[in-house]
Amino acid sequence: MEKQNISIIIDFEQDSENPQRIFESMSHLISSIEYFHACLLSSVSTETTSKFLLADVKEGSIESFLSPVVTGAKDEKTKNKFIIYLNKCTDIVIGFIENKETLTSVDELDELEEQISFEASSMDIEEFPNVFSLDKYRLLKGYSEFGKATKSLNNVDEAFFRTPKSKRKINKDFHLTDEELQSLVIERVEQIPSTETLIIKKPDLLGRSMWDFIRNKVTISAKLRDENWLNKFHQRLEVIAPGDGINCDLVTFIYYDKKNIVVDMKHEIIKVHKRVVFNFSQLELDYE
Repeated sequence: MEKQNISIIIDFEQDSENPQRIFESMSHLISSIEYFHACLLSSVSTETTSKFLLADVKEGSIESFLSPVVTGAKDEKTKNKFIIYLNKCTDIVIGFIENKETLTSVDELDELEEQISFEASSMDIEEFPNVFSLDKYRLLKGYSEFGKATKSLNNVDEAFFRTPKSKRKINKDFHLTDEELQSLVIERVEQIPSTETLIIKKPDLLGRSMWDFIRNKVTISAKLRDENWLNKFHQRLEVIAPGDGINCDLVTFIYYDKKNIVVDMKHEIIKVHKRVVFNFSQLELDYE
């Protein structure tokens, strides 16, 4: 069966400063397309997932060749059909922002949803026809990531998305900030404070990015806002070990759209009260 590899190309300005911008942009673009694929697949099959395998890297301009892999489908023919669908739809969504600088209304996505729905129907890909529902919030988040991914490129650099049948330029001028995204979709935000103990799954040992925790046997990511405790942690005045947890003041932010449907959830740790030591061998954790 013919491989349906895609590639992301960055034509960069030679002998230019800040070379790391190219690799940062390439990494972010790959993540953005993976996010799009997850959004698209969830609209046609709840049990099917996808990921990329790195097939090759071409020198000159940087070109990363990626092999989409689909898991959860019943047979190889269905898996290959899903991959072709993902490639076509990714080309469609990149083309959608080709001449746009931003989005001003969520209604602008209606035409895009019709195109993607038609593509699924024409390929006879839906297990349950007439229930196609594109997650517009996740799609907008994906567009937001595209804007972030190309932001580091300079005026000469260009980025492209190539499938076996097409090559499309990625619009560097498109930007959709997190604030703009929320204003388009979010109707209200509910804040739920609590004091609880979270098991540390993955800390940020050097910086101030998100930490991963186990909460009620489910993994969550949370921003740690307690600067006093963070400073002590980075100075090794607070020490944690595998299986440790923290007792903390947690705020859960629940985001609702205009139909009162939950579209996102975020967590922030306002204050760390103390380290909690668990018997790691006795923990029954669910790493979903």
